[in-house]
Amino acid sequence: MKLDPVAIPLPLAHVGSVNAWLLRGDPLTLVDTGPRDDAALAALEAGLLRERLRVEDIELVLATHHHLDHIGLAATIQRRSGAVVAVLDRVADYADRYHAEIEQDRRFARALMTHHGVPDAVIADSEDFWAYLRSRSEDVRADVRLGDGDSIRAGGRTLRLVWRPGHSATDTLLVDDHDAIAFTGDHLLATISSNTEIQAADRAVDGRGRSRARYLESLRSTARMPLTRLLTGHGAPVTDAGRLVRARLLEHDRRCDRITAILAGGPATAYAIARQIWPARTVLEQPLLVVWEVVGHLELLLASGRVAEHAGDGGSVFELTVPGRGRRAA
Repeated sequence: MKLDPVAIPLPLAHVGSVNAWLLRGDPLTLVDTGPRDDAALAALEAGLLRERLRVEDIELVLATHHHLDHIGLAATIQRRSGAVVAVLDRVADYADRYHAEIEQDRRFARALMTHHGVPDAVIADSEDFWAYLRSRSEDVRADVRLGDGDSIRAGGRTLRLVWRPGHSATDTLLVDDHDAIAFTGDHLLATISSNTEIQAADRAVDGRGRSRARYLESLRSTARMPLTRLLTGHGAPVTDAGRLVRARLLEHDRRCDRITAILAGGPATAYAIARQIWPARTVLEQPLLVVWEVVGHLELLLASGRVAEHAGDGGSVFELTVPGRGRRAA
C-alpha cells in the first residue's frame, strides 16, 4: 500500500516556508529540498527524524523547478546520502552551472529594469537580492536528465513529468496519474498568485518577454487535467484546480484593467505604472518583481491591442491605443 506524501515545511526568508515532500516508498524520495542554509537543513533533518529517517536514507531527489528554495540543498543531500538527483533537462542545465546562471540573470535583470524606467540608485540597492541567491545555492550535477513526458519511479509511485513553463522557464509537474495527484512547486498556489520571471532566454527578438502569456496557457492546460490534489511548494494543497485557475485568470483581467486605467492618464513606463499599483516600500524593496509583474500584464494588453509600446534608446513607454477604450485581455 502506498503511503501518503509527507510535507516537511522548511523555513524560507521573506516567504515563510517551502514544502519538501517525502515519498516513503521504493526508492525513498524527496521532492524539492529547500534552500542551502543551516535553518532549512536542520528543519529537514527534524522532519525526517519524525519519520524515523535521516538525510543519509534518501535515495532519490526530484525538483519541480530550478529556484533555490526547491533545489538549493540538492548537492548537500547528494553528498551525504549518495542519492540520485533526477530532474527535467532544463533544470539540469541550470543547476549544473547555478552561480554562472545567477550572474547571467543578474546582468539581464539590471538591463531589464533600466529599460523599464527603474532609477539607477534603486537598481544598485537590489544587489543584496543577488547576494542572497548566491549564498543559498550551489552547483549540482544531475545524475538523471528527464524530458517532458518521461516517467520515473519514486517513493512507490510512477511520476510523469509535465513541463509547465511560466512561473519559471523550468516549471515541472510530477504527476501520479494513478492517484490523480501532482507535485506542482510554485505553478499554482492556494493563497497567492505566482509571479512569472523574465529571463534572458525567454526574450523575443523584439525585446519583450512571453512568460506571462505562456504561464496562462500552462494554467489552462493544468486546469483540464483530471487531478484531485496539487501538492504545492508553499502552503496548503490545491483541491480544485479548475476553480482556482478561473480565479487567477479573473485576477489578471482586473490587473489589466487597473493598468489601462493608469495609462488613461497618459503614457508611462512599466516602473511608473508599478508605483501607482503598490506601496512605495514594496516598489523600492522589490523593483525586479514589480517590473516582472507589470511587464507580464503589458504582454497581455499588447497582444489584445489595447496598449501600444514605443521602444527607443531610453527604454519602453506604453500608452493606450484608444484612450479609455479597448477590449478586455483574454
